[in-house]
Amino acid sequence: MSTVYLRQFPGKRRFQRVTKDDWDAPLPHKDIAGFGHILRLEADVRVWSPDGELQIARKWPSKSYIRNFARILRNTFGENVQLVDRTGGVRTVALNNNPGVGAVGLIPQILQETVSAGSSGNPDDAGAAMAIGNGVAAEVHTRNDLVSRVGGIYGARQNLVTTVLNTATTTLQVTTGITNGTAASVNITEIGMFLFAMTTGVAASVVPFSTLLAYDGITSTPVAAGGVIAPRYTMDFPM
Repeated sequence: MSTVYLRQFPGKRRFQRVTKDDWDAPLPHKDIAGFGHILRLEADVRVWSPDGELQIARKWPSKSYIRNFARILRNTFGENVQLVDRTGGVRTVALNNNPGVGAVGLIPQILQETVSAGSSGNPDDAGAAMAIGNGVAAEVHTRNDLVSRVGGIYGARQNLVTTVLNTATTTLQVTTGITNGTAASVNITEIGMFLFAMTTGVAASVVPFSTLLAYDGITSTPVAAGGVIAPRYTMDFPM
């Protein structure tokens, strides 16, 4: 069985079957009405069978990143924006950018690389994270989590790669392979990219939290028991 490569191009509503070369090819950047290049986020998922054969690869333009990035800036600049999903009760809180008031500020939490002795958290996991789900909902940009996560939020810091870095473009990719460890096939219909970090600002203990950066509903994609699905986001920052 040959791999099926599907790609949705900007401005198009349907996926097209393409060759592997066309699937891998980066899209050209265009100047928009004299205002320069537009920040772009592209999402894709690849699924492998239990025997390691790549079965399907699907790629499309993501619509959520710019809106969520604006929410993070609002939060960083001092507005209370509900976008943090804290584990342990999974409660959504309004994160202040004022240390000592409810929670530590967003920037100090991201930069923190040390945790207190005896804590259960692993600071090396801080950074990019990915998740998959089987929920069905509209791609509204006020959500803080997937509709129905399958498994947890998986650290992807070690899989963050800067693929292009020059005077014209910076391109980042983050991906994580997630194995279906259940006894049955699962149908994945949503993916998300998170920022995962640690803080010592709550009850003097290490509290991990995740901030949703990008969210996409996808065409139902089956993953067999023992199979692997790898969601990936590619972020372009053209100068």
